[in-house]
Amino acid sequence: MRELQRKQKMRQRLYSLPSLIGLFIIAVLLAKGAVGVINKERESVLRSRELEEKATTLVQREEELKEGIARLETEEGIQEEIKERFSVIQEGEFVAVIVDDRRVTSSEDDSGKAWYKKLWSAIMGGK
Repeated sequence: MRELQRKQKMRQRLYSLPSLIGLFIIAVLLAKGAVGVINKERESVLRSRELEEKATTLVQREEELKEGIARLETEEGIQEEIKERFSVIQEGEFVAVIVDDRRVTSSEDDSGKAWYKKLWSAIMGGK
């Protein structure tokens, strides 16, 4: 009989309102912690993807730089770089200037248009 009374008191205490509220608070705190861990995991996955992309771009950049260094180690590469940066030529080389005639004709076509039509064609990209 005492055993039964003891079990009933235990059940009454366990299922009482204060103990249920306490268990609910504990469950909410555990759920909040689990959600925080899940969010951090998602962030770390995104960061790792970003870092992988950054690493691949850096590897590609490194390869480009190595190719540039290899090109500059040759005499021809040095001469090409000097020509490109300083716009100089060697003896015996000539510079040819090519003029595009299409620009001249297109500007002549636009001169007959009114200003608002020029503006409209510039905005819309049409003729």
